[in-house]
Order: sequence, then C-alpha cells, then structure tokens
Amino acid sequence: MTERVEKLRVVIAGGGTGGHVFPALNIAEGLKRKWQCEFLFFGTKRGLESKKVPERSYQLKLIPVAGFHRRLTLKNFKFPFMLLRSMQICRKTLREFNPHLAIGSGGYVMGPVLKSAIGLGVPAVIQEQNSFPGVTTRLLANKADIIFLGDPNARIYLTHAKKLVDSGNPISFQKTNIKKETIFKEFGLNKTLKTILVFGGSQGAISINKAIRQILEQSVLKDDTQILWQTGEISFEEYHTFIKYKQIKNVIVRPFIEDMNKAYAIADFTICRAGAIAISELMAAGLPAILVPLTSAAGNHQYKNALGLQRKQAALMVEDNEKLSENLISAIGRLLNENNLRNQLAENIHGLYKQDTMGIIINEIEGLLKDRYDFGFELRN
Repeated sequence: MTERVEKLRVVIAGGGTGGHVFPALNIAEGLKRKWQCEFLFFGTKRGLESKKVPERSYQLKLIPVAGFHRRLTLKNFKFPFMLLRSMQICRKTLREFNPHLAIGSGGYVMGPVLKSAIGLGVPAVIQEQNSFPGVTTRLLANKADIIFLGDPNARIYLTHAKKLVDSGNPISFQKTNIKKETIFKEFGLNKTLKTILVFGGSQGAISINKAIRQILEQSVLKDDTQILWQTGEISFEEYHTFIKYKQIKNVIVRPFIEDMNKAYAIADFTICRAGAIAISELMAAGLPAILVPLTSAAGNHQYKNALGLQRKQAALMVEDNEKLSENLISAIGRLLNENNLRNQLAENIHGLYKQDTMGIIINEIEGLLKDRYDFGFELRN
C-alpha cells in the first residue's frame, strides 16, 4: 500500500559556491510551483548557502563537513572527524524530518546528506552542472536514483550510474520586457556605445579584474566602447577608486549586479569565467562570450566547459595565464570588429540551450515518486 502524502517533504544539499547553491534554490522554486512542499536545506556556515537560503525563507541545517584538500595540509587530519560528525547530524535530522525525496546539487556538503538519505531508503537525485562531474557526484552515482546532467559530456564519467537524464541546468533566466533604453539609463550607460559585460561570479574574479585594469591603463579600447564591470564585493573599492582617480570614461563599476537578465539584455558580449551556471545563462540569453576558465576549478572542469563550447564555435576561450590581458585584448578586438563572428557565436550558443529544464526534472521526479506515494494534494500545472 502506497503512503498518502499531503505535503511533499524535500531535503536539498548543495553548497559552497553559487554554482551549486543557485541550482538548488531554482529546483526548490520549480517544485514549489508544481507541488505543495516543505523544504529543508543542508549547508555549511562558510558556504554561500548560509546567506542565500535564509534570504529565500527556507530552513537551513548547518553541518561541519569540509572538503578534502588535494595537497598535504593539517586540515585533512580533521576531515574524517568532521565527516563522521556530519553523518551523525544528517541521520538524526533526516529521521526527524522524514523526507520523501533528497536532492543534491553538488559540493562536498552533498556527500553526508545523500549518503544518509539513501541509507534510510529515501529516493535521491543529483543535479550535476558540469561537463566533468564533481567527486561527490562520481562517488554517489551508482546509489542515486537519477542524475540530471547540465552537460551531456558528463555521461562518459558516470557509466556506473543507475539513470542519467540530459536536463540542462536549472537557471532563473528570463528575458526582460524592459526597454533597453531604460536599462542603459539604469546602469548609467550610453545606449549608442558597444557594451562589454565583465563579471566573475558573485565574488568576482581576481585575475580577470587585474587584466581589465591593465587593458584600461593601456587605453586600447576605442571611444565607441563601454564596459559594465562587476568586480565582486571584496574588490569593488579598489577598482572604483582606480576608475575615479584615473578619470577613465565609459566604465561603470558595480560590486554585484542583482538582475543579470538586464545586463545580458544590453551587452554585445561578455568576458567571464566558465562556470556551468554562467554558461547556461549565456545559452539562454544567446550572448557571445570570451570565457576565461578558473585554473583552480576541481578537475579543471571550467577549462573543459569552455573548450567544449569553443569547439562548437559557441564561444571564444582565453586561458588564465601571464598573457591574459594581452590575449583578452586580441579577443575583444575580434568581437568588436567582426559582426559576423559575434552573430555566429550568439546563434550557436543559444542553439545549445534546453528550453524546459525544470519540466524535465519535475517529470522525472514525479515518475520516481508516483509508485511510492499517493499524492493527496492537487498537482499544479
């Protein structure tokens, strides 16, 4: 006899960076629109989730787990004890919450939560964003009921998984209906100039910021070009002061851009990292990009993300090395001067966008749960 469910209880684990946190939050929002749900998130006090999850009014349970460093460090000696303590907290909390579903969206916090949930017989799914899956995803692949792939290239690393579904990444992108003229004015930009959007994630990107500063110091950009530059909170004062002191025109510096949809709408192209969620948003926006992969990304996955797009002529890639500013100048020049190249990149990257990611995820989850539970509430369309 199937259990009758009046409200679906869901635990979600994924944290550390925005690349894991925002997909988790977007999945929660998607499930909430479809079903009556109660959510419990797991995370760490160091991760971005400690701020972003409470902002959305979701419950958050903190656990002490930390990542294992690849180099020899004293922190690694603490790792097994923190993992054991996290497992104890997870099992106790899960028994009390009694979830119907466990969802992981990557990062080391996902490990003890999903392992505990699976051990208690809770259906579990993973949303893997990258072309090269994270360590935790690979370790749990044969235990999770479904792994949703942001990039189909990840399949070759997950051949032992129970079920793989090409879903794309859950993002909150929506094309804005606001007139471009209004957006230009809101950012303090000139609507007649070509616009380059520069960003490095919620915390900024140190090497990209330094390279943009060097480019501006060399005065190589033409007067018909302007830059909207998200530096990150930590670096904002430094670069804001630099722009003001040097009296550099046509550059707007922001610590953080709350509505990236507006920024995408007015940009001719962007310079950014090659994180999976940023790339998914660029696909949705159809925005040409110069991708600068983070060299310290686990498994070098950002390089693999960027290389995959470059091979499909859907983006340009510039490696993050001592010649970054020099090579960025060359790539910027190409995109400013070659309209056909910009148009080709825009068309090709948009062609890779999956239109109904949340629909795919919800349908698969419904199929997973329908034999276990009798939904005693109305399913919203």
